[in-house]
Parts: sequence; C-alpha cells; structure tokens
Amino acid sequence: WALRNGARGEGRPTGRCALVGLTFGAGANLVALRFVPEVIQRFTELGVAVSCLALVLLALAQALGWLVAGVVSSLLMRRGRPAPLAVAVGVYVGTFFPSIFPWTPAAGISPWPILVQLADVIGERGVTFLMTLACASIVEAVIRRRRSWAAVAAAIAALVIVYGALRMRQIEGRRALAPLLRIGLIQPGFEARARWEPSRAQPILDNLVALTRAAEKQGAQLVIWPESGYPYALSHATRHDPYGSLAIRGDGVRGPVMTGIYMRAGHGESFNSAAIAFPDGTLSEPYDKRHLLWFGETIPLADEFPILRRWFSRGSGILPGEKQVLLSSGPMRAGILNCYEDTIGLAGREAQEGANLLVNITNDAWFAGSAEGELHLRLSVLRSVEVRKDLVRAVNLGPTSFVDATGRVRARYAEALPGPLMVEPRLLDGDPTFFARAGDVPLILLLVAQLLKKQRAPRDEARRPS
Repeated sequence: WALRNGARGEGRPTGRCALVGLTFGAGANLVALRFVPEVIQRFTELGVAVSCLALVLLALAQALGWLVAGVVSSLLMRRGRPAPLAVAVGVYVGTFFPSIFPWTPAAGISPWPILVQLADVIGERGVTFLMTLACASIVEAVIRRRRSWAAVAAAIAALVIVYGALRMRQIEGRRALAPLLRIGLIQPGFEARARWEPSRAQPILDNLVALTRAAEKQGAQLVIWPESGYPYALSHATRHDPYGSLAIRGDGVRGPVMTGIYMRAGHGESFNSAAIAFPDGTLSEPYDKRHLLWFGETIPLADEFPILRRWFSRGSGILPGEKQVLLSSGPMRAGILNCYEDTIGLAGREAQEGANLLVNITNDAWFAGSAEGELHLRLSVLRSVEVRKDLVRAVNLGPTSFVDATGRVRARYAEALPGPLMVEPRLLDGDPTFFARAGDVPLILLLVAQLLKKQRAPRDEARRPS
C-alpha cells in the first residue's frame, strides 16, 4: 500500500519508495534481530548505548535489500506495470541483495509447511514473490475496487494450498518407503567462551564422549556433534582419529561419530570443517565450510580495505572450502550445511548433490537464551523443502532438531542441559527437484520476459478513487 502510494504523483517517487522500503526493512529487522544488544553486552564491554547503536546499524544494513525493493517497484510502476506485479518483482529482486542474515518472508511462515511446498519448484525467493503478489493484489483490489485483483489473490492462495497438500502427501509416501537411520544428535551445552579456553577442552571432549555413549546405548547408528564440537584443532591432511584421551571415539564409543572440527591449513589459517571418525580409527575426508559468515569468519572487502582486518580480527584466518564433499557412512550420504549455510538456498542445492540426507551442525551458544535459535531453525526448514531431503541439526545451546522433507519439524531438543536427541530420518534418493536442478534462473527468465512485453499506457491515476 505504501509503495503504491509512494509511486504516484509528481516529485521524486523513486526516492519516496526507497524510503518506504528502507523504513520497513529497518523496522522488521529491529524486531527480528532484537537479541543483538544482549549478545554484545554479554561478550564485550561496549555497554548499552553502543550495543543498541550496533542493532540500529545492523538493521539498516539488513534493510538495504528492501530499499532496493522500493526502488525497483517504483521504476516498474512508473513504466506502466501493474502495481501488484511491480511490487512483487521489487521484493523478489531485493532478496538477492547480500546480507548477513538472509531472511525472507517465506522463511517466516515455515512453521505452516503447507504454505512453502512450492519451494521445491521456485525456491524460497519464489515463495516470497508469490506471497508478495497475493498481498499486493489484495491491496489493489481494495484501492481500485476491482474483483479481478481479488481473484488473483484467491488463485494464488488456492495454488499454494492445493499444491502444498498434494505434494506433502506425495513426499510422505516416498518417505514411508525409504530406509531409515537412527541418529543421536548431541547438544553438549558448553558456553560460547568455553570452546576457546584451552583448560576447558578436555572436559568438553569428555562430556561429548559420555553423551555419545548414552546415545549409542539407545541404538544410535551414527552420532553427530555440533559445529566446532571437537575442541582441539587437527591437521587438515590427517585421516586418523587421535589416540587416547584426545580421540573422537573416546573410551567406550563404538562410532561412527560425525563432528564439527577446526582443521589447520598452515600459516595460521584453518578450515571450519566436518568429518566422520569411523570404528576402525580412520577419519573421513573433511567437508570444509564454503559460505563463511561475515565478520565472524571472513571480512567482506578486507583486501580492498586492510584496516577492516584490525577492526574485526576474529573474522579472519578461516579459509573457505573449495568443493562439496559428502560424508558417507553405510547407506548414508550426508550433504553438510555448516552453521548459517542452512539459511542459504545455494548452499542447500550444493549439499544435496548425491546426498540422501542433509546434516546441519551449528554452535548457537553465542545467542543462547535469545530468539536467534528459533529464527535460525525457521530459515533452515526451507532447505529440506527445496531439495526434498530430511534434515537433522546438531546445535549447541540451540534447538537441536529433525526436519523432514515436507518441512515438518518432527523432533526438537531445546534444553540448556546437555543431552542427546534420538531421531530416525529417512534416506531419500531419487531425482533432484526442479529447484535443485535449475535454482532461481527459470523464474528470473519468466519475470524478465513478462516485464519486456509491451504495456499499454497507464490509465489516468487522477480518476482513481481516493
């Protein structure tokens, strides 16, 4: 409604719509990221004022995609494109703008999985496009008093719900026929700072080993530890589980055990990796995280502005992985999503190649007790729907969980106390989904073709009802 009104009239409509987008994006992110000041105050000495300023700046940075949405919407409306289509395309384009936390409205509705099933065709961004088009059509129907736009909104709702119901039933049928694997997901409950204190390394490992023994007693065929769960660094070239008290498969553990682990690459650099320790004492080839987190693991534009390396010293020294590596054990071929990689559609498409299960390992201890863990889970659900694989998530001090290929969260362990979550995901083989094969390209081409069509001159807006 605001974008439509901003695009009308004389003056600077593009500037007005840009301000509308920026205001909306900043406001939404202030709410969604409200946990940031608490985290900053917990781990730094910056104080309340600076931490609140950091939230505002982060919200404004996250809002830039919505500013882009406002600009694109205005330009398309001024060129005679129907307002609902213009706004939907604008929001869609805005989702491609890089951000630290790449959330979209589609991720926000993932607790109602029937509404996001089209993600296996058009992806998370495509579902956001349809949501926006439906809402904008309702606005147009109210303002213009035209039933045709109400019919568009109703048609989209019907498409989403009917496709969702049929597709969920179909995927449930496939899952019922697929083999299952009993997995123990470990929530070790170590505090964020503890992982970096050398004196705490052995107690952390001993706790993980004890939790693994408990999971194996409950029938776990595979145990998964979270991101950076193994508290020591190993050489990237090693293919052997350490011996004695440093072993991943510690006293009484049968294995296999999958763990997040930092692996030394030389020259003070390392990889944020995942690997499997097998019963015979070998260690698998690691998967190295490919999409690094800004400021936490990498510094954008650091090569162009070296001073950034001094300001964000902890965001350096991690190298990105160069290839996708499946971690296999028995019939399982796991595509790994490390930390925030499960919020990125491209990472999900990469991980599913040849995989029959998605595994996310995460350390959310930095945000323990905040809304971040739940938001992270909501974003991750779209990966299982887009590629139609079950997803298991081993999360330290966050919602350790199991999401099936329909997007249902079937199990979760959100307690602060350490413990295992026993789950039985299905190992789903078969052809990749349309989105897994093609990504966003088909929808982009379709929208470009629609926008390139000749349009009739826009009607005189002065005659529209106020």
